[in-house]
Order: sequence, then structure tokens, then C-alpha cells
Amino acid sequence: MPLIINQYESDYRIVLWKLTEPLDFFENKARLTPYDTTIYSKIKNIQRKKEWLAVRVMFFEALGYWPNITYYETGKPIINNHTRHLSISHSKEMVGILLCTSPYAGIDIEKNNRNIDKILNRFLSPDELANIEKNPSSENKIIHWCAKEAIFKSVNTQNIDFSKQIKIVDIKKNGTLKGICKCHKETIHYDLRYYNIDGHIVVWTT
Repeated sequence: MPLIINQYESDYRIVLWKLTEPLDFFENKARLTPYDTTIYSKIKNIQRKKEWLAVRVMFFEALGYWPNITYYETGKPIINNHTRHLSISHSKEMVGILLCTSPYAGIDIEKNNRNIDKILNRFLSPDELANIEKNPSSENKIIHWCAKEAIFKSVNTQNIDFSKQIKIVDIKKNGTLKGICKCHKETIHYDLRYYNIDGHIVVWTT
């Protein structure tokens, strides 16, 4: 499982791994709490098992100790033995964790060539659709999608309208963008970063 990124900044740490090993590698290496063992026993899909275990193994490899992770009812992860806030994402080929000083921690990973044209109208506002028309590249579409997913993960609620409540603005070529989320009777402003790396778009909050 090669380390792709292990980047530490004052506000966040992001770790990305290429998922290459078979399931038994992770099962032999991972050190699970009783809570972990209960959760893991309920996962039936092999790929999902690999992704779930890979998060624990990569945490140990990058930070030097095993994480104590539990979950809210919404599915948002909680890291109990670290001072920062945790977010997790994975695709079939890549796994990522974000540790952030902000409680609004969110990361999302997606293949950079995924065709999402059929769902653009569902998660983009008219203004965002107009921006996509100016730059209709697959990368630009996936950045919008991942940014909205990262923001959605950060707020710990299930009922959010992506096209109306989350807005993505000011995507720059230097790997930065901004976002806005209107939920919980407040407006949250985000600074986000992104990579186009190893065939994937990765977007995270800072």
C-alpha cells in the first residue's frame, strides 16, 4: 500500500494511499479495538472490508499509533485519541484521511475521468452549471462534485440539498477553491484544497 501523500500543515493533515494489497494483508496487520471488531464483522463486501481496514493501517503507518474511531448516527467518524477532527474517503484504488483543526472536516476522492454528466443538474446550481459550460472538462466537474461531498461530510447532517445549500466558487489552478454551506440555520464559509493525483481528484476542507 504505497504512501502517496502525507502532508502536515498547521490546520490539517492529509494522508493518501494507493490501495493495492489483498484483504488478508490488512487483516493480518490491523490492530482492532473490540468496537472495531464488532463493526468489521458486519461488513460483508470484500472491497469495503479492504477500505475499512486500510484506514486503520494507514493511520498507524503515517502517525505511528492505532486510531480509536467511532461514529455518529449519521456515519460521520470521530477520532477519540487525537485532538483534531477526522474525515475519511475512499475509492476502489485510493484511501484518504483528513485530520483538521476545524470541526468542519471533510474529504472526498473520485476518479478524475468518471462521467457524471447525467447528474450535474441534481447537485449544481444554475450559476455553477454556467461555470461548467465555460470549462466543461471532466476535472472541473469532478472538482465540483468532490468539493460538495467534502462539505456535506463536514456538517454531520443528512438532509442537505447540494444544488441549493452548498455553493462552490473561485476554483483556481493553484489547487484552492472556496465553498459555502447554508445549514443548521447558519452560513459556513470554507477554504478547500484539491489534488489531481494518480488518476483521482481529491478535495478537502482546511
